[in-house]
Amino acid sequence: MKDVDLFQSMGCIIKKERLVNYYPGYTCRYLVLESEVPYPGYYSMIDYKLEPRPLLLYLVVKNQKDYSEELVFRKASLIREQSGMKFDAAPAEITLFNRNYHAIRLNASNVAQVPEIVASFQSNDLQLHKHIEVKPYYSLIKIKRFFQIEKMESNLYHDCLYPENYYIFMNHPLPWETFEQIINHLRNNLTFSTFDAALGYIFTQDDIQDFMRVYLKRTKGEDLIQLRDFYLREISRI
Repeated sequence: MKDVDLFQSMGCIIKKERLVNYYPGYTCRYLVLESEVPYPGYYSMIDYKLEPRPLLLYLVVKNQKDYSEELVFRKASLIREQSGMKFDAAPAEITLFNRNYHAIRLNASNVAQVPEIVASFQSNDLQLHKHIEVKPYYSLIKIKRFFQIEKMESNLYHDCLYPENYYIFMNHPLPWETFEQIINHLRNNLTFSTFDAALGYIFTQDDIQDFMRVYLKRTKGEDLIQLRDFYLREISRI
């Protein structure tokens, strides 16, 4: 793929997180799961009293014939327009009871608005799964979203919309199990380890560009370059 300074396109994030029932202090009619520790490679290393964690929710969708990712984007836009509420929502896929389920990944800065947002999706042609008790478990999660990323260095990009996100481009996809092994090896050999890592890809004009997504704050440029070089060297051995 030719070298490009700016990408604006749809793509996907693939990550693994521990999901639990969301208990906001009231009885919820629908199945809403919460990332117990969002971006675990970062926030599990940070004192939550000093840096609050974002609330990432997953509204589990029933199997419905007319479900589509486009439907989620359109209904989220309609709800924001009609209500004035500010939130980020994206189509997602999670595993639950050894099955894949569609979901809506919800990031709402105003927690008090979550009940209204959930009810709005249910009343706008998206059939949410009824509430059930779920024991905490690890799920592979796929999230579709729009990317606007700009080049920093060779094979290293920064997110213009979500500044904590960085991307290391690679030439081919990796199985999740292999990726986890590489990340564990990186943490044991780098001079820093407070970062979260995920896989993903972005659509280009004539191809798909694979990457590793890195989530971290207050980063130094030399740390990112060290991480990029070490990671690319490791995957070149596969």
